[in-house]
Amino acid sequence: MKWPFLAVGAMALALAGVSQAVAGNGIAVSGVYSPVFPFGSTTCAQVGASGFMLRCDTTGFVSDYSGSLQGTAVADFTELINCKTGRAVGHGTETFTGSVEGFGSGTLTYTDQFSADFDCEFFFPFNLDINSVAVKGSGGLAGLQGKLHFDDTSYTGTLH
Repeated sequence: MKWPFLAVGAMALALAGVSQAVAGNGIAVSGVYSPVFPFGSTTCAQVGASGFMLRCDTTGFVSDYSGSLQGTAVADFTELINCKTGRAVGHGTETFTGSVEGFGSGTLTYTDQFSADFDCEFFFPFNLDINSVAVKGSGGLAGLQGKLHFDDTSYTGTLH
C-alpha cells in the first residue's frame, strides 16, 4: 500500500524539479511585432538653442504581436533626437496584454531602453535597437520576468 504514495511523491518531486529547471533557465521567445496606426500621441520640443536637438514624449503607441507573444502592447516613451547626427535614444514603459506561449494570458509590463537612426526630414526611426526588461505581470503572467530584444520588426528573448 505504500508504493502508490511513494510513486505519487516521486512524480511530484520530479515535476517540481522540471518546473524549477525551466524557471531557472527560462524559455526562449521570438516573433514579430508591428505598430498600429495612428502611432499614439507625440509632443516634441526643441532642446536648448542648438536647433537640431528635440525631446519627444509619446503616449499610447500600440503594437500588435505574433509569435511566442500573442496580443497587443501599449507604450509610453521619451526620446532625445539629434537631427545633426541622425540618431535618437530613449526610454519608456510598455504593457503587453495577451498570451505568452508556455505561461498563459494576462499582462506583462516591461521597461524599454532604445536607440535608433533617425530621419528628421520624414520624422522616422529605423535600425531600432530596443532592450527591454520584464518587471511585472498579472493574471497568468504574474511573476514573469526576463529580457527581450527588439529590432525594426522582430523580438527575441528569454522569460522565466
